[in-house]
Amino acid sequence: METITITLILSILASVISVLNLVFNRKDKSNKDGEKDGYKWGQIDAKLASIEKTLAKIEEKLDTYDNEIDSRIEKALKQHIAVYHKKG
Repeated sequence: METITITLILSILASVISVLNLVFNRKDKSNKDGEKDGYKWGQIDAKLASIEKTLAKIEEKLDTYDNEIDSRIEKALKQHIAVYHKKG
């Protein structure tokens, strides 16, 4: 009778250790996966911020280019009117 009790206790203890081992290993793996994912998302955020800055610079250049082109067209039209459409 005593050997059955010892065997039962050992099997319960082995089951508990097995379950605890599984739980702790999964927790460790999820922590490592979380670190990897966090690093990847950080890199993506940094790249997106860089792209956003570059797009802002391009937009600013296009705006100044548009203004410059408009002023050149206006100047050319005034010059054309002065030369070819003289009232006289």
